[in-house]
Amino acid sequence: MVFYAQNPFEPIIGQTFYGIFLAASCCGLVLLYLINRTKPFFSFLIGVTTFIFINHLKKTYGAEFIHSPQFIYLSFLLPLNLLFFYFLPLRQLKSRQTVLFLLAFLAEMIIVEHATKQILQVPYIDIAWESIPLLIMPLWLLAIVIMAIDISFKNTLINTGLFYADTTLFLGVLYAGNASGLSIFSLTFVIIILCTTFADLYIRYQHDELENVDSYNAYLVRAVNKFPFKYTVGVFCLDNREKILAEIGPRKMQILEQMLINKMFDEAPDETEFYRYKDDKFLIVFKNEDAKHTYEYCDNIRRAVATAEFIFASKQTVKITISICVSEKTRKYIDAYIVAERGYDGLQKGGRFNNNIVTTAG
Repeated sequence: MVFYAQNPFEPIIGQTFYGIFLAASCCGLVLLYLINRTKPFFSFLIGVTTFIFINHLKKTYGAEFIHSPQFIYLSFLLPLNLLFFYFLPLRQLKSRQTVLFLLAFLAEMIIVEHATKQILQVPYIDIAWESIPLLIMPLWLLAIVIMAIDISFKNTLINTGLFYADTTLFLGVLYAGNASGLSIFSLTFVIIILCTTFADLYIRYQHDELENVDSYNAYLVRAVNKFPFKYTVGVFCLDNREKILAEIGPRKMQILEQMLINKMFDEAPDETEFYRYKDDKFLIVFKNEDAKHTYEYCDNIRRAVATAEFIFASKQTVKITISICVSEKTRKYIDAYIVAERGYDGLQKGGRFNNNIVTTAG
């Protein structure tokens, strides 16, 4: 709206947007690197590189840059790259895979910069390259439509943010001949990805998406603000988890833990809440309950889990057991952190001797 209302900007305003973009890009790349997530980092890197490369082409070719082979190949590769990283799993950035991605991206840029003229000279290629920019638009629209369909079925904050960011980057490339358009849409691309990433970090701080339970940090906050004065915590874990993990793999282990929590939730009393704890440990919070009644609830849950069969989509079945340690909030142990730690220590001690048990923190 700013672009269409005020286009073209005064030169000083355009320079201001240009400076803000470069400053936000430098800070954003550093912050996204520290956040250590591949998906937003590479999408961000591609958008920033596109902005810098288009400005380079404008200085090299002038007003005719839009018909240059470099811009044409960039317009072909850009939506394909963005679509690839959109569907890339949200993995850690600091890995061997990242090095391979960087090498592939560098090779693409070298091809676009140096090899395009040679490619155009290959025999039997007779294409009106000047008309290609209009033909590229359906490729962009196809990529955006695919993203829109994806978020309509499995919406996540990162994917939704990338959809809107990539759409603004498309508009930036479309209006690349206009300095105001390239600056404002590229800056919007940067801002959307940064805001989306930090909002996603805040949600992850409060919620564990892997097992679809709230985080330990959320437990500590709610224990102060929302829990009643009297409550009891059960710290539980899957017995022989490492052995089961080796047999079924990490993906099925995540599904198994989700099924486990759903089973426990069905067996638990109303108003019971589950939270992720340390590593492979979880918390189950019983409000307005003492240790005696919580012990009985936990033992019933333990029995229900031990007798259940957990079935994957592949029809593979797994039998599991859990161990639980009950820790009650008292006047002596009033802090939520200490209540959970006592349960964790009791679980560690009990697990040394036996599995499939319920114990009480000493």
